[in-house]
Amino acid sequence: MNLHLRIFLIIFSLFLALLVFKLINSRKLPIKYSLFWLFASSLIFLVGLIPDFINIFTSFIGFQTTSNLVIGIILGIVLIITLLLTLIISEQKKRITLLIQEVSLLKKEKKKE
Repeated sequence: MNLHLRIFLIIFSLFLALLVFKLINSRKLPIKYSLFWLFASSLIFLVGLIPDFINIFTSFIGFQTTSNLVIGIILGIVLIITLLLTLIISEQKKRITLLIQEVSLLKKEKKKE
């Protein structure tokens, strides 16, 4: 792996981790959602630090080429993000339904008065 690419990956992973920590500190990103991004940052850092890590991991998993592994990882990440976003949407839908019910009850009580 090219030295410039390794340096870029290390700097990018550190920047991503710092960005995630800043978002956590400003309370824009909950900790439970930030764990995935911190894991991704750690993985990018590891690839930049140990360039043969991807080749070793490719052989260990059983992929024939590194590009197939990268495509598989990207698809896996997209699926995980989609699942996390679906969970968030479901949770928000429940909260909105509860809020609508509470507002409706308050309006009904106010009309009685």
